[in-house]
Amino acid sequence: MYVDLHIHTQFSDGTYSPEQVAQIAKDKGLSAISVCDHDDIEAHPHIVSACASFNINVIRGVEIGTEWGGKNLHLLAYNFDPNNTKLLSVINSNKAEFYWHGFETIRNMQKDYPEISLDEFVSYNKPTERGGWNSVNYIYDKGVGKTLFDAFKYLDTYGPKLNFINIVKACDAVLDAGGVPILAHPGEYWSINELEERLTSLLPVGIKGIECYHPNPKHTDAFVAKCIEFCKANKLCITCGGDSHGDFAQDWRGIGVMQIDSSKLNLSGILYN
Repeated sequence: MYVDLHIHTQFSDGTYSPEQVAQIAKDKGLSAISVCDHDDIEAHPHIVSACASFNINVIRGVEIGTEWGGKNLHLLAYNFDPNNTKLLSVINSNKAEFYWHGFETIRNMQKDYPEISLDEFVSYNKPTERGGWNSVNYIYDKGVGKTLFDAFKYLDTYGPKLNFINIVKACDAVLDAGGVPILAHPGEYWSINELEERLTSLLPVGIKGIECYHPNPKHTDAFVAKCIEFCKANKLCITCGGDSHGDFAQDWRGIGVMQIDSSKLNLSGILYN
C-alpha cells in the first residue's frame, strides 16, 4: 500500500485541480493521500469528492509556514478540526503575511519598473492553473521575469523578510485542534551531522512526527535512516510525501513519486487511529 501525504493544488501554489490530483493518485495506485496546501484548507471537500469513486482515503491536511531558530520550517498538520479558532488564527495570520509580502514587494518594485503598478496588483489574481505566488505571477505577466522561477529573484531583492508564526504556537494550535503536527522535509533545513541535535530541540515544541521520506535529493538513504532511527527512538510518526506542485515545480517532486510501502511508515493518529 502506497500513500502520498504531501500534495499541493491550485488552492495554494500548485497547478493541479483536486480532480486532477485524484486522477493521478488513482493512476499511481495510491491508497491514501493528503492535500497540504500552504496555509489553506479550502481544497479538502473538493478532493474528498473527487476521490470518492476511486476508493482513495483522504486525510485532511495543511502545510503551515513557521519560524524556529532563525529558519523558516514547514509544519504539516493532519486530522485536525477545520473549525478550530486557534488553528484558523494561525493559518489566517500566515495568509496575511503572504499578502503583505507581495504588497510590499510590488510597492518597492514600481519605483524601478514603470510597468509595475501597485494599484493594478491589488486587483490582480493569478491564473489558477499556473501555480506559484500571486506576486510572482504578476511580475512574470508584466514581462519583468523571463519565467515564473526567474521572477522569484525579485522577491528576494525587493521583498521584506517573511515573518511566519513561531513553530511553538503553530504546534500548539494543531494539537488544540486535535491534529497531528509533523515536521516537513528536514533535509531542506539541516545537514545529516546536525540533524539529531536539531530534531531533539524540537521535541518539547510538540512535533509528533517527521516527513522522513521526501524526494528532495538531500534526503539521502543515510539521512532518511537517521530520521527513522530518531522517530523510532522517540515514538514519532514516520510519514512520506511527494510534495507535488504540479507543473509549477518540474523537478524531483510529484504525486506518488515516493513509492514507499506503508509498512515502513508509522501513521498512528494520521491514517490509523
